[in-house]
Amino acid sequence: MDEMTAVVKTEAGTGARLAEIPVPQPGKNEVVVRVKAAAICGTDMHIYEWNNWARNAKVKLPLVMGHEFSGEVAAVGEGVTALKIGDYIAGETHIPCGECYQCKNGLQHICGRLTIYGVNTDGCFSRYTRIPEACAIRIPPAVPPEVGAILEPLGTSFRSCLEVRVTGAAVAVIGAGPIGLLAVVSARAMGAAAVIAVDVVPRRLELALKVGADYIFNPQQCDVIREILKLTGGLGVDALIDASGSSRAIQDGFKYLRKGGRAALVGLPSEPLCLDLGADVVFKEAVVYGIHGRKMYETWTGMKDMLAKKRLPVEPIITHVLPLESFEEGFNLLKTGEACKVVLIP
Repeated sequence: MDEMTAVVKTEAGTGARLAEIPVPQPGKNEVVVRVKAAAICGTDMHIYEWNNWARNAKVKLPLVMGHEFSGEVAAVGEGVTALKIGDYIAGETHIPCGECYQCKNGLQHICGRLTIYGVNTDGCFSRYTRIPEACAIRIPPAVPPEVGAILEPLGTSFRSCLEVRVTGAAVAVIGAGPIGLLAVVSARAMGAAAVIAVDVVPRRLELALKVGADYIFNPQQCDVIREILKLTGGLGVDALIDASGSSRAIQDGFKYLRKGGRAALVGLPSEPLCLDLGADVVFKEAVVYGIHGRKMYETWTGMKDMLAKKRLPVEPIITHVLPLESFEEGFNLLKTGEACKVVLIP
């Protein structure tokens, strides 16, 4: 049987290793994809470092790591009808059961028996990967593989902007990591009147300006609530997107969200969050959306159409492209904050 090199997490504890493993074969309703590019995500960092999140995420070891990728269909299994060998695709990580209440009512992305590709199944840090046909999304040929590899996180940010209706709005994005920066790109592409980025890392704020932010604020250097209220004439922003997971930053965000404003919460706080629901949500009639990735397949449709028209210039967010064998360097670059988005090439 043919073998391939893969990044495999074999045991609890920090790190992973390169291993030679069999090339996967497609099962029923599955395709095997030759990976062209794969990106490292914060979730991969959790698994790599084996922190509390990873220990509680039902990760079964050994695991081929990685869940963000683009590639070319190399083989199709029984029952595959919509894809053929040679199709260029990106991976959707939500694997729905197709039978539960959510799946039967257009909510496959929050399936009641949801499985996460690359977390609960082997992933894409390898030459080939296996994925359900339902999760292999055909993408425009003009999209470079490195960009195709970050469409999964881009879709999360893109959907956040759709939910809070950023067109013509003053939008604050908390957290200028990859998800936040992709939200800045999406908000600008969708015609936001003003895009404000909030972060504590100067390098990230500089990148936010580069990809479309109009204003940047660092809470370690100024009173963000006061500055944003002053900027908006005392009203506050129309829309708020949190990609930080910082409890304090989210609390502050609801202080500068205007009455009748809309908030999309993407980040995952590591501690319980206390909000003044009366003053900051109820009396404001604020609308709050929890964002668990992309809608299947509404988000992908809009995102692909805008990518085809080159309306989503995300390339500056990809700061490092490395060979798969240099995966440890990629994780270290992310851990030290030197990189924004790292892409691995098998």
